[in-house]
Amino acid sequence: CREQLGRCCNASANLVLSRDNTPLGSRIVCDGQPGVPYDSCAVVGNGGILRNSSCGPEIDRRRLTGASLPARRFRGLGRWRRPFAEAVGAYGAALLLVPAFSFAAYTAVSFQALYTLEDFGSPARTLFMNPEYLARLDGHWRSHGLRPNRLSSGFMLVSSALEMCRHLTLYGFWPFPSDPEGRPLPHHYYDNQPPRSGVHAMPEEFTRYLGMHLQGALRLHLGCCQEGPSCCHVWVPNGPASVSPLASCRACRG
Repeated sequence: CREQLGRCCNASANLVLSRDNTPLGSRIVCDGQPGVPYDSCAVVGNGGILRNSSCGPEIDRRRLTGASLPARRFRGLGRWRRPFAEAVGAYGAALLLVPAFSFAAYTAVSFQALYTLEDFGSPARTLFMNPEYLARLDGHWRSHGLRPNRLSSGFMLVSSALEMCRHLTLYGFWPFPSDPEGRPLPHHYYDNQPPRSGVHAMPEEFTRYLGMHLQGALRLHLGCCQEGPSCCHVWVPNGPASVSPLASCRACRG
């Protein structure tokens, strides 16, 4: 999977727009397969299964970590900029990947995000995702049978990390209303706002993660990272990717 994505999309070179890969009037041509610059990485989803999981220290030990910010909390960025700058600044010298040119409506607010971080002296940097890379990524997965209206931002990050990381672990990716033992979960770890209908295909994306886990391409972590009063189980994917995702996760003591 890593090799296929590298040949198709080349995230390490083309994930974000830069003067190096997109000179004025140029046409990008991907050539060859990139190396694997990071040994140990994590991509963190927003699933409710992450709540009270005690996974923070384990995630922080990864060489490269990717996560999504809850964008709806920062509506009205033109007026209320400080909360956004403070939330991003909590991650230190992070790279904020923004799909500025995926839709015309995203462009203005993306530049507002860039200028806000600059104006408040944030150590974080805003990078605009390359629409050509995202289009190639979409085409790659469509050719492999995954055809949502749009890939989720989490799936985009996982795809790019597969190219750039030797060992990849996923946390917080669980698009179901209850955990493997049937206990209810919020949709996100920070709220219970449901997704927009008909845009993404989260359960189908999860099935792909599960298949990649079983193939050894990544590690899909579900549940807790350590036992505690609010979290006493770790769920380990187990079983063929063709079966139901819920049925293929068994509960086991940590």
